[in-house]
Formats: sequence, C-alpha cells, structure tokens
Amino acid sequence: MRWFHRRDALVLSAACAATTLLAASGCGQSQDTPAAAAVVPPQPGSIEIAQADIDWFRRGRAEWIDCESGAPAIVPPDMTLEQFGDLLDGGSSPVFERFVNVTAAFFLHASFVAGHYAFQPPFGQRAAFDVTAEHIRLLQHANWRSFVIDCKRPYGDFTHFEIDMADILGLPITKDAKGHAQIGKDAEKRMNALHADMLPTLQAYIRFARLNPGRYVVPGRGIAQTAGRPLCRPVSATRLAMYQRALKAAGPRTDSRRVAALDEAAAALFALD
Repeated sequence: MRWFHRRDALVLSAACAATTLLAASGCGQSQDTPAAAAVVPPQPGSIEIAQADIDWFRRGRAEWIDCESGAPAIVPPDMTLEQFGDLLDGGSSPVFERFVNVTAAFFLHASFVAGHYAFQPPFGQRAAFDVTAEHIRLLQHANWRSFVIDCKRPYGDFTHFEIDMADILGLPITKDAKGHAQIGKDAEKRMNALHADMLPTLQAYIRFARLNPGRYVVPGRGIAQTAGRPLCRPVSATRLAMYQRALKAAGPRTDSRRVAALDEAAAALFALD
C-alpha cells in the first residue's frame, strides 16, 4: 500500500474541506490510487476525447514567447501566435474552447516520460530531442498561465529564475554577503540551457504525451487556464472522485461560497506531489 506524500495529503485535505462546504460528505479514501482513464462514467465534469481530438492536439506547436526572460507556450493548430494571444486576452471561439478542453485533458490524464523523441517532421532544426527527468520536473513545476509558461517568473517567485530552477531540481543554493541567493556561474549557465530546452521539451510533450480516446474529467475553462499544468502522469482516482462529488454537490446554484469551494476542488486536480 502506497501512502500519500505529505504535500499530497495537505492538498487533498484542502480539497476535502471544499467538498464538505458544498455537501456534508467527508473524504472517504485515504489512498491515492491511479485513475482508470477510459472508464470514467458520463457524469457531470467529464467530456469525450476522440482520436480526432488527440490528432488535432498533436498538430499544435510549442512556440517561444519573447518577453522578459522568455518562455514557451502551446499554440493551437492552424492559429497564429497573435490570434492565440487575442483569445487569451478574453476572446472566445469554438476552436479555442476545443483547445482548452483537449489540452486540459492532456495536462490531467496523459503520461509523459523521459526518453529520446524523434520529430517528424523536424521541429525547427531538430530531428530529435532527448527529454530528461530534469526537463520533465521543470515542465511540471513551471508557472503555467493559460497554457503559457510565465515569461517574467517562469518557475517561482524570483525574476532571477535560475534560482527557482535550482531549487526545483534540488541543487545547492548559497547566499552572498548581502544575503542574495547564489548558485554559481556554472550552475547558472546550465539552468539557462535547461530553460531554453523547455521549447523542444514542450514540443515533445505535444507530439508524444500518451492519451487514449475516452471520457475524461476536465474542469471548466477558468480553472483549466489558471491552474492547468502538465502533470505528466494521470491524476489520481481519489482526486477525480473528490472533484466530481464537489461538482455534484454544487448543483446549478452559483452563490459565491459554492463557486469558490468548487474552484478550490478543481484546482486541487492539478496539484503536484
């Protein structure tokens, strides 16, 4: 039997509190068991992802957003970066709604592991790329905003983002005489190279993250855009069940407390271990 990590237990405790606010039902499970992707019943909160949706997602692309420190984004198929930016600023279209749903399904339910990935057709000048465990950890822990990694603070609270990267990867961090965090020039150089690697890493994710057709639980657009991140392994059945209980308990009412509690339960779907 595999018990929760402490952080996971805290996340689930918070989500359980949100569920309790919506309905008088406690957290029944104490074990974080893997979700069975294609057997989710057609209940509220689940959508059908067809093979055509998966093939369509794979025609999307990773594109570098050249602002502040720079960072990659997932751009929908057959859409320019400028068109995508307009939609992120509040626009809407059937194509974008499809993109939000399919991308959220990938982020929550797809598997993505380290390995050698061949790009066909090539991605820029690359015919292949080796995704490492470090790349995946950074992809998971990046500051995602609407399917874009935050350009100013890509990995945490530091504008000196290499420090955040080192912390995520468990590298030594020291302080100088003024109390400023330091990792040394060699480590800074390596962090910058890893940050640049996020572009081909994300492209490998788009083309090769594993997701089968089926019904999947996906939260609404607001949560998908504000809390969505690629987990790189399927969300647990426990979290899915907790979210669906909250969704069912919320019903059609839209009072602020219920909306906030449901949003908390939905955000917990994307929490990392």
